[in-house]
Amino acid sequence: MTGLSALFPNGPRSDAPGRAQLDDHHTVRRLREMIGEPRDTRGPVRPLADTDELMRRVEAAAQNAAPIAVGTADASRPATRTRRRWDPLATSVGALAVVAAVAAAAVGGVQMATASPAASSLVSLEADEATLQNAHQALTATRNRIVSDIETQTAAAAVLRSALVSTGTAPDPASDGDVIPVTDPAALATALASVDAYAAGLAAITVPKVPAEYRRGDIDEESLEDVGSAIDGAQEKLVALDGATAEMRSIRTQLDALRPPADAAVAAYAATFAGSAEAAKSGFPDADDALQARLAEAAARVGASGLWGAAGVTALEGYRDAFVAVAADQAQVDADQEQSTRQTTRRNDTQQTAPPSDTTTPTDPPVTEMPPDPETPPEGEGTP
Repeated sequence: MTGLSALFPNGPRSDAPGRAQLDDHHTVRRLREMIGEPRDTRGPVRPLADTDELMRRVEAAAQNAAPIAVGTADASRPATRTRRRWDPLATSVGALAVVAAVAAAAVGGVQMATASPAASSLVSLEADEATLQNAHQALTATRNRIVSDIETQTAAAAVLRSALVSTGTAPDPASDGDVIPVTDPAALATALASVDAYAAGLAAITVPKVPAEYRRGDIDEESLEDVGSAIDGAQEKLVALDGATAEMRSIRTQLDALRPPADAAVAAYAATFAGSAEAAKSGFPDADDALQARLAEAAARVGASGLWGAAGVTALEGYRDAFVAVAADQAQVDADQEQSTRQTTRRNDTQQTAPPSDTTTPTDPPVTEMPPDPETPPEGEGTP
């Protein structure tokens, strides 16, 4: 890039104060070398006569100027629209719509003109009767659900109580006629008391009957007095149904409040089975390890599943059977040990009561020497 010092070798402006006038021919020469020769911006020289003629024409036109309205004819003429083709279908539809509107207006006018107060009241009576029918159906359905729930929950409470009692104890394998507790007796007693209270609460609920269904009596539909009396009867029936519906809601609230305390007590009882299994492991230390593990699994199933229903009964019975198996195995081990101890004791007693054996060597009895018989010759001397 060319610097200013190269373009202007003579320094700053020559007309700066305090400096001498310098020749700029050198600068002009360098600019022509870089840019080129300057162009002639002047146009071609025209004769002066042409200029004078042009000025004369302009002055003449200014003197004879007149206003000219541009586009006034087009603006005053209204815009033309293209003609539409006649559509028979659209025309028919429009005609039918007009006829229908006129007919509806005529029918409405006739009805308004011929309507009587009894007819208007009859419409109100029919609306009240429809409301009565819907309210009666809803109240009947609510009552049926409450009765069904009471029966179902009563049966479930009876089944659970029976399972709690039957699985709370078991026959003692180590004795005849005795029983042993399978679970925590205190927790079992609390659960039984809660279930009994729950069943008693269910039995104490009395579900009222649904009011009789509304039936319109024989009335003269053209009589305003008869229709008005029917409307009064329907309104009274609606008030009675509203009261019965409120009572059913109160009974439902009472029913729903009975179950939570029983659920809490039963859940607390189910949570004690894991501890009972650990206590059984300590109480029956010589039982088989596989039986101990099976008992722990049964306790976990009881704690994981709710005790209500068939699944809960199955879990309780499974735990009881596993507990009895552990107790029976421990009883068998104890019996084997007791029998072995008895055999050892009997053997020791037998050895202690047997007579001592004679350890001395037997000797021949002493021989008594007899005197010789005088008639018997001595040995070696025979008869000659």
